[in-house]
Amino acid sequence: MRLWNKSFGKETKVKDYTGRTIAKGAYNDRNSEFGWNLDHILPQSRGGKTADYNLVCCHILTNDEKADKFPSFKANGIAFEIVKVENHYEIQQVSGKKKNKHKEEDDSKVNFMDSASGVRFFKKLKGIQNKPRFVGTVFIRLQNIQTTALIDFIEKLFGNDNITYSMEKNYYSSETKIIAKNYDISHREDIQEMLDKCIVLNTYLKNYFKEAGYVSGYDIFFRVDYYKEKWDMYLNSQKIQLTNQNYGFTNLISSLTDKLYINELVIVNTDADQDVAANRHGELTEYDYTYNRLEKNLEKEVNGK
Repeated sequence: MRLWNKSFGKETKVKDYTGRTIAKGAYNDRNSEFGWNLDHILPQSRGGKTADYNLVCCHILTNDEKADKFPSFKANGIAFEIVKVENHYEIQQVSGKKKNKHKEEDDSKVNFMDSASGVRFFKKLKGIQNKPRFVGTVFIRLQNIQTTALIDFIEKLFGNDNITYSMEKNYYSSETKIIAKNYDISHREDIQEMLDKCIVLNTYLKNYFKEAGYVSGYDIFFRVDYYKEKWDMYLNSQKIQLTNQNYGFTNLISSLTDKLYINELVIVNTDADQDVAANRHGELTEYDYTYNRLEKNLEKEVNGK
């Protein structure tokens, strides 16, 4: 009731953000056509807090349709997005055709058989060569994997990022190394999205793949590196290696710890900045986060494998 009063004042019947009518007296009443409850804007499975800034009064059907979907969902037939605004998340309606935030819409319509179109596209590319570049790199180390389906799973999770992998064997064990790179990660929300993928993978590896015996150990390292221009990126981004010198740990690279680690540029550009304020450790910081609801559900899946 406090949140209702905060949101709607003395009104007893209003419309939620999708246009569905809700009534003050029908809280949590599924038998009423005006039933409503509280929904977490950023889902709890994504780390959303139970706090006023992350709660919204909405129709029960709206809450059911949104569920844990992130960042896009449909409710009452309308498309919405969950977007970060300053230090909190908001639900915004998607208006018209969504444009790629990194590319001009016309870039997909270049006609290389038309000289004017091809040269115009080239000149546009020339204009962005000297802008600063941020490259995101995820190193994944997997020990004794039992099926390459795990590699396919990781490829699907990281989507369009550039994926490479290799395998090393010795008398005692085998280690598979996977590297996922995003060469255009200059937006804070993109860094957060890549970190979210790492947290998802950490949750699966810790609570399902390892528990079910598909891997005996793992580590995940996510770093962002800055380059002053694209030429600098071409020259140096491929030189990034997973070594003790890179990360300032003596034994970390030789032994797996079943954790997620991130570097300073990841910390200052994501929600991790608040979480690890007192726990920074040189160039690499432990960020062993998992999604609680996903973790609990995966624990139930282990027995069925």
